[in-house]
Amino acid sequence: MRATVRAIEQAIDEDGLVAFWPRGKGTVSLTAWAYTFIAAADKAGETVDPALKERLGKILKQALRSDFPRFVGGEALRERVEALTALGEGGALDDAYVAELGRRSDALSTLSLAQATAAAAKTAGEDRRLVGGMVDALWSRVSILQRNGRPVYAGIAGERANPLILPSEVRTVSEIARAVAIASPDDARLPVLREGLMRLGEGSGWGSTNANAAAIRALAASWRRPAAAIPVGFTRPDGKETVTLASASPVGRRVATTPASLVLDNGGRSAVVALVDSRWQPQEPGWRAQPVAQGFVVTRTLSRVPSGTAPQERLVPDAEQALRLTVGDVVEEIAEVVVPEDRTHVAIRLPIAAGMEPLNPALATAPAEAQPSAGPTLAPSWVSFQDDYVLYAYDRLPKGTYRFVFRTRAQVAGQFTQPPGEAELMYQAGVYGASAGQRLVVTR
Repeated sequence: MRATVRAIEQAIDEDGLVAFWPRGKGTVSLTAWAYTFIAAADKAGETVDPALKERLGKILKQALRSDFPRFVGGEALRERVEALTALGEGGALDDAYVAELGRRSDALSTLSLAQATAAAAKTAGEDRRLVGGMVDALWSRVSILQRNGRPVYAGIAGERANPLILPSEVRTVSEIARAVAIASPDDARLPVLREGLMRLGEGSGWGSTNANAAAIRALAASWRRPAAAIPVGFTRPDGKETVTLASASPVGRRVATTPASLVLDNGGRSAVVALVDSRWQPQEPGWRAQPVAQGFVVTRTLSRVPSGTAPQERLVPDAEQALRLTVGDVVEEIAEVVVPEDRTHVAIRLPIAAGMEPLNPALATAPAEAQPSAGPTLAPSWVSFQDDYVLYAYDRLPKGTYRFVFRTRAQVAGQFTQPPGEAELMYQAGVYGASAGQRLVVTR
């Protein structure tokens, strides 16, 4: 939690809004999410800096004004609702704003209407007729069909939104489920929505970290402790273990470090949710890693930088698939990233082999050879030089091909692996690209 708070503090821009990266341009939406996190931590008894909470709350109150200038293009109403609901989470909400939103239900997106409904249901002076009307308006936008004699979630009306505020069906359904759980917890349609939300999960979650957070909050809002104990069996080739889920222990976790099949057996009368997370490490050395192209194409080339005006010498693998260097050699790397369509929230991480020292040209003490022959094709929202990698981050990265150039120095003799460079969407794990690994041999 402390690390998250530090990240928030480091990313506050000159107008007081929280950005996705240090020294970036903040957004009302992200500021609202940051404030919600701090308010939740405060309620949970964590130590929270009251000055930071007050600072973010102040800018969110300013965002409720009609003349506020810093909304994402075309999303003023959505972001005002984000600000309002966040203030509600922190106990700093004016009931008059909620009532106004209730009267404007028809003009709100489904996501915003759900957020406003939850805020209205939690205000001290709530108007039950107003809240009931907002809940009815929400259900009118949800499609529920009969399948094999059972009601099932069948989708919501599509909505267009700026990708900078991370719109998704999962987040919208989650906010609807959370609003109904708060405003009308006995609604017979709520379990249908919960099941639909669970079925939207894919791979390691719901498609993005933002959607994961929304889904977990929604499921938590409508969760009820089990009335009776539920025995769950974990059977592996080396034996069977039973874990009992109950009111005081609703979650069981088991970890195995050897590869083997696993059979789960629910011995109770209530459904349980199982999350199985498998991890492994390839047996081949990292320098044999093959490139991956699942939304980005990444390549890396290295060249030795000679002293004087002689041209650079491109390094190519020898018969042992090694790039040969001598201690003291300066190397210029060119990483090329192909982006097949417009993207948002892109992180490009270029690991540096052990034995190589990164040369950051932005440092006041940087030597002349630290300056690369060219800058990035497009200035990043944020760049960070660390001991073992260089990171370039973008709020927006249009379709095209981009080059990133930086320098390192061979510092330690030995054999080293330079891991693949990676490009990925920060909030959508499936969009990813990686270069091949490389083997470096440094001699004296």
